[in-house]
This record gives sequence, structure tokens and C-alpha cells, in this order.
Amino acid sequence: MTTTKLKVTGIDHVVLHVADVERSKRFYMEVLGFEDRNVSGGPSMKASFLRCGYQGLDLFEVSSGDVHGGEEMNHMALCVAANDLDEIVSELSKIGIETSDRTPRNTVFISDPDGHRIEMLPFSADERARERDAARASG
Repeated sequence: MTTTKLKVTGIDHVVLHVADVERSKRFYMEVLGFEDRNVSGGPSMKASFLRCGYQGLDLFEVSSGDVHGGEEMNHMALCVAANDLDEIVSELSKIGIETSDRTPRNTVFISDPDGHRIEMLPFSADERARERDAARASG
């Protein structure tokens, strides 16, 4: 395979199909701290456009059928402002959100109201090693 000089620097947005856009919007805003981008999809579109840091999460309501549509991404991974996994699990359990067993990478999974899998990465997660190294180097 030929390589290019292109370099992906982050995720701009993720799109999820949901059964009830208002229910999903409340989950992502109230449970996970996303912010509303206050963007309109137009009068005929049931959609909500949220933000988490610099990344967007676009929720589109589907009127019938399976929200996963046979073409589902495996999961979305979120960096969480928590030092360790116990803190994440504790906060989620306080509001009745069940978590998966801990992964070998020091993360857990939860599900949104439509069953989309969300991986929760504390600062101590293996995937965030570069972020930890950068923080040590700058400060």
C-alpha cells in the first residue's frame, strides 16, 4: 500500500442514528457532559448536534427500523476527565448507568439509550499514554 503525507489529527464528529433524539440528547448532555452546538438541521429533520471538546456528535432520529441498520460502528471512545476508572464507575453507578467489566486497557463500556457502545477512557487508560507524556513534558 502506498503511503501519503496526510496525517489524521483527531475526530471531527461521529454520527449516530437514534430512536428518540430528545432522549439521546438528554443522555449525552446530562450523563456525559456534552454541550449543544445550537445548530439546526432544518424543519423536516429530527436531529441534534452536540459537542465534546472540539469533536461533534450528531444524533439523527430514524422513524422506523433498526437504529443500527446493519451498518453500525463498533463503538465510540471518549476521553474522560477522571484520573482513574474507579471514579468513572462510581459516578455512573450513582445514576444507575451499568458498566461492563474492566478491559485489559483500563477502560469500561456503557451503552446509550439506543444500545450504542461507548468506551470510557480515564486519564490512566493505556490509550492516553501520549496525553500523559505531553502533560509531563509541558509542566
